[in-house]
Amino acid sequence: METWAYIFISTRYPKRTLSAVRGIAGVIHADALFGSPDIIAIVKGDDIAAMDAVIDRIAELPDVAATDSKVARWLDQVGPPRPADKHNRPEI
Repeated sequence: METWAYIFISTRYPKRTLSAVRGIAGVIHADALFGSPDIIAIVKGDDIAAMDAVIDRIAELPDVAATDSKVARWLDQVGPPRPADKHNRPEI
């Protein structure tokens, strides 16, 4: 069953880290935030193990200081949002 989560990311270099996070397969969407944490990402996988692998790739990025993951549930049969159009993303 497809599984998805919100990942809260702390980093000293949000702009560089955001770009790297957006390039990871399985990341549906990622945005910089004002305050703490620095970045929020939505990730998905075909199952928990696949989703965990995406989270592990984020955590292994050199500038990532910490991550906090919140697995989401489908309460209303609506899954994660569709991936954003890469050509329509605002630059930070």
